[in-house]
Amino acid sequence: MFINALLILILVFTLLLLCTAVVNMISGSPFVPSNRRTLDLMLKEAHLKKGALVYDLGCGDGRLLIRAEKKCGIKGIGYENAPIAFLLALLNKFFHRSHVSLRFKNFFKSSLKDANFIFLYLGPEVQVKLAPKLKKECRRGTLIISNTFHLPGFKPFKTFPKNKKNKTKTVYIYKI
Repeated sequence: MFINALLILILVFTLLLLCTAVVNMISGSPFVPSNRRTLDLMLKEAHLKKGALVYDLGCGDGRLLIRAEKKCGIKGIGYENAPIAFLLALLNKFFHRSHVSLRFKNFFKSSLKDANFIFLYLGPEVQVKLAPKLKKECRRGTLIISNTFHLPGFKPFKTFPKNKKNKTKTVYIYKI
């Protein structure tokens, strides 16, 4: 009985891992968690306000939104389409008693028009595809904060270069 349950768990985990690998290959953005210092820099420089609507496109394990909710009182919506990363996000939400909304969904099929802030940690290929959607759907004043990768067709009004001493990645901030 125990062996059967263990085998089923191993099978389920293997299937989730395989699904995640396939999604990562198709989407062009594998799940790579941001380090804590880079998250803190992004949140600090965004100057989030209580009640703001914050989107995290490719939210991974959900840490950024959960930290923003706890520190700043934001309303958060995270999109993730990799099964294992999404399950990690759900676990983080549960253990931190968070109220952010996590969606197992492709953000290209969702409207971004209500966002006050949008956080990105997506590969360059995905950002090339995303740029026209951001230009079309975001309202004037929306802040876009990108971890590591420049957003094509946008000019950052602030850039924080990679800092080896502080162990932070490059952060770009754009305003629509």
